[in-house]
Amino acid sequence: MSIDADVLYRTIKQSPDIIEGLKTGLYKIYGGVIRVTKGHEKAGSIVAHLMFPSDAEKAQEGIESLKNVLSSQMGTIQSGIETLQGSVNTLQMLQSANLALSGLNLAVSVAGFAIVCHKLNRIESLLHSQSQKLDTLLHLALDARQRESFRDIASFNAALNTARQFAEMGDIAQLKTLVHDLNAQYEFTSLALKNTANAVNSPEFYPSLHELSILQERFMYLGLFRSFIQQKIGAPRYALESLEQLNADWLEINTTIVDGISHSPATLQQLSRQDGDNLLSFLSYRKTRIEAIEYQSNLLRLAIEKPEILEFINASNDEILVLAA
Repeated sequence: MSIDADVLYRTIKQSPDIIEGLKTGLYKIYGGVIRVTKGHEKAGSIVAHLMFPSDAEKAQEGIESLKNVLSSQMGTIQSGIETLQGSVNTLQMLQSANLALSGLNLAVSVAGFAIVCHKLNRIESLLHSQSQKLDTLLHLALDARQRESFRDIASFNAALNTARQFAEMGDIAQLKTLVHDLNAQYEFTSLALKNTANAVNSPEFYPSLHELSILQERFMYLGLFRSFIQQKIGAPRYALESLEQLNADWLEINTTIVDGISHSPATLQQLSRQDGDNLLSFLSYRKTRIEAIEYQSNLLRLAIEKPEILEFINASNDEILVLAA
C-alpha cells in the first residue's frame, strides 16, 4: 500500500505518543476521533482519526485491546483519569456499535457495502412477512394496501439488487441513475417512522412496535447504503450528508416519541410493563449504533479533506490504524 506524504498512516501500536496522550489526559477519544482535551493548548482540535478493521471480529479485538491498555493505567496515573475513563467509555460504545452493525466501516468500505446489502435483503424479507400489519399501521385500504406493499417491495428489491450489481461491476454511470430511487426509498421509510412517532399515544402504536423496529432497522441501513453509493459515484460530500441526515432524522423520530408520551399522563398510566420494555428497546436501538455512525461520518469528513485517505478506508487491515488529521 502506498502512503501519501501528507497522510500519517500507522497502527495504534506504532503510536506511543497517542497512547501516552490518552493516558495522561492530554487527548480523548470522541467517536473514533482523538481530540486535545479542555485546558490544554489547541483544546478541541483533532489530533488523529482511528480507523477500525472492517472485519467485525478484528475490529472487536482491536477495540478490546486498546480499551485494556487504557484501563490498565487508570489505577496508577493520577492526572487525566476522568478523561481516560471517557475514552474507555467511548471505546466501549464503539465496541457495542461494532457488534450491532457487524463492521464499523459500513458506509465507506467495500466490505461494509456487502454487509449492508445482506442486512437489507434480510430486513426486506421480514417486512414482507409483516406486510399486512405494517399496512394496517399506515392506515391504507386493505386490498389497495397489499397491492401497494408488493409494489414497494418489488421496487425496493429491484433498486437494491441493481445498485449492488453496478457497484460490483464498477459501472458508475448506471449507479448515478439509481440515486433518485434510493433517496425515495429512504424518504418513504423516514416519513413512515416520523408519521408513526406522532401517533405514539394512539392504541395502534404499541402493538406495532415489533414491525416498527424492523422498519427502523431498514431506515438505518438505507442511510448507510445511500452513503456508500454516493461515495462510490465520487460524491463524498453527499455521502457525508446522507449520514448527517440519517442522524438528524433518527433523532427527530425518537424525540417526537419521547415528547409525545411525556406530555400524555393518561398514556403513561395505561402503559403495561411489556409495552414499556418494548418502547425502551425501540428507543435504545439508536443509542447503541449512533457512535458507529458518527465514527463513519468522521472518516468521510477526513476523506473529503484528503481524498487519498480512501485508499486506507477501502483497504483490508487487521489492526486499528491512526490517520493524522
